[in-house]
Amino acid sequence: MKKIGFIGVGNMAEAMIDGMLQSGEFSSEQILVTNKNNSERLKKIQTKFNVEYFSKKKLVEKSDVLIIAVKPQDLKDVLLNIKNFIKKDILIISVVAGVDIESIINYLGKKLPIIRAMPNTSARVNYSATAMAVSKNIKDEEVGMAHKILSCVGTVHLVEENNLDAVTGLSGSGPAYVYSFINAMIKGGEEQGLSHELSEKLAFQTLRGALEMITVTGSEIDELIVQICSPNGTTVAGLGVLKETFFEDNIKKAISTATNRSKQLCFENKVGIITPQKTCQ
Repeated sequence: MKKIGFIGVGNMAEAMIDGMLQSGEFSSEQILVTNKNNSERLKKIQTKFNVEYFSKKKLVEKSDVLIIAVKPQDLKDVLLNIKNFIKKDILIISVVAGVDIESIINYLGKKLPIIRAMPNTSARVNYSATAMAVSKNIKDEEVGMAHKILSCVGTVHLVEENNLDAVTGLSGSGPAYVYSFINAMIKGGEEQGLSHELSEKLAFQTLRGALEMITVTGSEIDELIVQICSPNGTTVAGLGVLKETFFEDNIKKAISTATNRSKQLCFENKVGIITPQKTCQ
């Protein structure tokens, strides 16, 4: 029975532990946790999931898989603190944004099997769109273990590491774009005289329905748009405004800008300019 240690017990670690236990693929006896200095948070996680917590040294020594879920600015110190007592056959999974595999290897001073993953905040409800990249010296069973863990909170896609910045721009930051769009729909309904409650219900169900139409019918998105558009009708009029205000271009620009920011953060962290980052990806 493999032991899986978490360094850092923030929201992402909590979502992952919850998903792992809900899946039935892992037991609380397999999961070990530690945290930087928030003993209250650590105690909450220990009590909620009935998992054991240890010092970093003991946790690393006991773990077969080490999941690092700390803030980017804390990662270097964590890796330097554990490098002298880390096992050579341990699998490391980093869910830290903006720090590449090469930097992790350099901080540890040894080549270990490392997986860098980019889940998103929907992991909290087991609907994360996660991508992961792997180091060169990785075994199939190690990739399989990482996939097993990460799939407990959503879908998992294996990508080349140079694509992770684009993943960050699209699905890592993507929930915030969707929330902003829904918020605009709700406010638009309110401005036309609907109550906040009704606008919210209509917007939520509209989004759910649209996603189901894509998933269930398998139709192309452009085709589904055409199906809604009656000549000179309301949808055509509304879409005309979106085109005039460059709606699609602005979404693509948001993804591009977030992607470039992810690249910049990786560069800064590689050369030691650790920039404090908010929890929003």
